[in-house]
Amino acid sequence: MIKPYYEEPGIQIFLGDCLEIMPQLEPVDLVLTDPPYVGLKGGVNFDKLPHGVAGRDESFSVGDLWGASLNWVPVAWDLCQKGMLAFCSFHFVDELGLSLKSYKLALITWHKRSSPPSINNVPHYSTEFIWVFKKQPGLTWRKLKTFYNILGLSAGCVSTGERITKNKKSVHPTQKPLALFRQLLLINPNTILDPFMGTGTTLVAAKELGRKCIGIEIEQKYCDIAIDRLRQGVFNFQEGQTVNDKRNRS
Repeated sequence: MIKPYYEEPGIQIFLGDCLEIMPQLEPVDLVLTDPPYVGLKGGVNFDKLPHGVAGRDESFSVGDLWGASLNWVPVAWDLCQKGMLAFCSFHFVDELGLSLKSYKLALITWHKRSSPPSINNVPHYSTEFIWVFKKQPGLTWRKLKTFYNILGLSAGCVSTGERITKNKKSVHPTQKPLALFRQLLLINPNTILDPFMGTGTTLVAAKELGRKCIGIEIEQKYCDIAIDRLRQGVFNFQEGQTVNDKRNRS
């Protein structure tokens, strides 16, 4: 059995390739993940956006950086017992849906009402999507909505304070809001797996809700950030304190 990179009651983090680690894990109720987006283009530096909309936030080409594909889908599907929620963009929403077309339950739209305007001649992208796949009964699916109007995470003057930054740059290019993950976990799974955990938002939400969760991440630096968040709350590198600290002081 592979040894966790980090472990605390109810939480395990594994460092490595999820395609190699997942076959060694025990089944879980739910897979909830934000995988690398197939077909996503990036490489844009937002330093000079007007009005400091994104500060020094950077966008990377996730597909080029992490080799985005859907090879993980059948492996994760074999591991989950009740269902899967997977984030996606318009680039591959159809392809992801077809990968498990017999199990499609819903397509959730997440409206990121604070998303920065486009700097190229393309529409203002302010939505992302979450496919809901049902495998077996046992989760409270009726608690899900098909539309969530929740702020996206930005750096700069419109920051909510949750976006993890260091030296005025986002530590992770696709960090998602904790509030959204709390809503998604209201379906009450006992055990959750996130094979692309990034900075650990799924794990933090699961811990807050008293659920067991396993995270897999190929980048050690993101594992270390996730561990900081689990130990201290949502850590704000920019201001040097946790969100929990802020709440306690307010």
